[in-house]
Amino acid sequence: MKKIFFKISFLVLTISLSAGNSIAQEKKIQDLDFLIGEWKVREDNKEENWWEKSTRTARYVLDSTYIELESKALSSKGKRRTYRWYIHYNSKAQQFEMVSMFSNWHKVERDILHWDSENRKLTVQNISDSNSNEYHERFGEISFDESFNKYVWKGENKYGDPREPSIWKYVEKGSRIK
Repeated sequence: MKKIFFKISFLVLTISLSAGNSIAQEKKIQDLDFLIGEWKVREDNKEENWWEKSTRTARYVLDSTYIELESKALSSKGKRRTYRWYIHYNSKAQQFEMVSMFSNWHKVERDILHWDSENRKLTVQNISDSNSNEYHERFGEISFDESFNKYVWKGENKYGDPREPSIWKYVEKGSRIK
């Protein structure tokens, strides 16, 4: 009788722990809650002797299924622009996806985001567009401090001729305003 009790207890414990792990690993848009707020941002491209300063506001939209990041920016060349990113968790593909729209760029960009909570690192990588005849590749890593009040985003965009692309390398630093 004791033997059966221990086997059943072990089985129940194993199933409970397995169910708990799968529930704990389920991703959702709120995993990126640390983005919500207002940020002061500066992007630099040393090779081009260019910078851009912006204020970025992140908030939940569409019944909290998306995070919208809206930036109002001024560049070192005196140009103003507005751009928006929309981040969503695609449960079917099991990945975070981002759509980018820029007032000074003619096309909408799509990216996959990988969140590494242990290292506080968000990786941005574009999704290739088979319908486009333009080559564009984007990759970047955003590293957050322990308090999630500052970050550094190092990345690059490649575009133009895929054999000899133009490369836009940048470093963006952000600090939470509120």
